[in-house]
Amino acid sequence: MCMNLKFKRILAIGAHPDDVEYSCMGFLMCQKENGSDVSVYVASNGSIGDKTSGPIRNDETRLAISSAQFSLHQGQYNNFDYTKIEDELRKIVLKKEIDCVLVHDPRDTHQEHRIIYEITMSAIRRLNISVIRYRSVSSSIDYVGNCFILIDKFIDKKFEILAFHKSQNDKPYMNKQSIKDFHNFYFPSSLQGIYYESLYIEKLLS
Repeated sequence: MCMNLKFKRILAIGAHPDDVEYSCMGFLMCQKENGSDVSVYVASNGSIGDKTSGPIRNDETRLAISSAQFSLHQGQYNNFDYTKIEDELRKIVLKKEIDCVLVHDPRDTHQEHRIIYEITMSAIRRLNISVIRYRSVSSSIDYVGNCFILIDKFIDKKFEILAFHKSQNDKPYMNKQSIKDFHNFYFPSSLQGIYYESLYIEKLLS
């Protein structure tokens, strides 16, 4: 189930705090356990127009990513400034010699997620980097994964990490049952465990 994927230096990119934690934290923890250097980039401190957006979400993200022992880069571009985010991402990718980026799906129903995908692809143009898209709570019906990561051994830690995002407790997708449901795998004949993350490998370089 794609468990043989291994990268040296990964950058997981999210438009908002908790995007990466919710969507692909299990995969990132698996990669770190296998020796990968993992970094996370968060473009903003929340969605435009969301009353919970603000400095408190930056603090929650720092606690969450620190708990996972990943490096964190936080943008402050709440207007999703295309040029500034692209420039910042490219500098990080080049400085850290990233060989794989994880990012939102371009058909996500959240426009800020789509924007970050577009910015990311522009930032890494002409670079020799693997690209993996992750499923989010706002993924459209068009999202279809082609790689499923078993995360049973990491699910408790993932709950612990998501719990740092206390400002989001009122969001329906943040209750424990919804989180469990998000990790359901719908191909029973292939089941090896209970909890999976769905990824789409857009480009894989050897």
